[in-house]
Amino acid sequence: MAEGIVQVTEGAGKKLHTWNRTIGANSIEDEFTLPGEFPYATYSVIAGQVSTATANSHLIEIMAGATLPVRIRRISVIQTAAPGAVTLTQLQLFRLTTAGTGGTVVTPQKYDNADAASGATCMTLAAVKGANGAQLWERPFMYGTAAIPPGALSIWNWEQLPNEKPIIIPAGATNGIAIQNPVAVAVATVGITIEFVETNFV
Repeated sequence: MAEGIVQVTEGAGKKLHTWNRTIGANSIEDEFTLPGEFPYATYSVIAGQVSTATANSHLIEIMAGATLPVRIRRISVIQTAAPGAVTLTQLQLFRLTTAGTGGTVVTPQKYDNADAASGATCMTLAAVKGANGAQLWERPFMYGTAAIPPGALSIWNWEQLPNEKPIIIPAGATNGIAIQNPVAVAVATVGITIEFVETNFV
């Protein structure tokens, strides 16, 4: 695919910052662009010492608020207390179609104090889990011990890549995501951080 140009007619008024070069026989002006600061309200939820002792528990859930969709940018899970034996398992990421109840509430914190409080809600270890929908992701997770310390597999990350959409949770209190541990790992705990933005567009 060849380079091309679009004819622009000069006029009076403000000036653009450009760099002149030649493409073929055409004198063209490359335009300089200075990216601005990211404008959307950004939040994090941080949950420490979340027990993994119950199989298929929802270690953490995030539910959208009533009016704004949630865009998940990054999820990080790391072991914070060791089990009695090394355990290799999976952590799973599911959509939720109903909200859980009876867990420990975690309040989203805003990166900019000028932003409004998040409409999204979050809890760890719901006593009554929300209903799982589609599974979005799965990755191995290795619980280490004092004798065999955690390694690379003891960090479970999901991050939005430059050329893909984030995980989008539509607005509405029955829409969410949860991280599930399919295998009980007694004594062990994990710390979880999730970063997200809320936007007024879908």
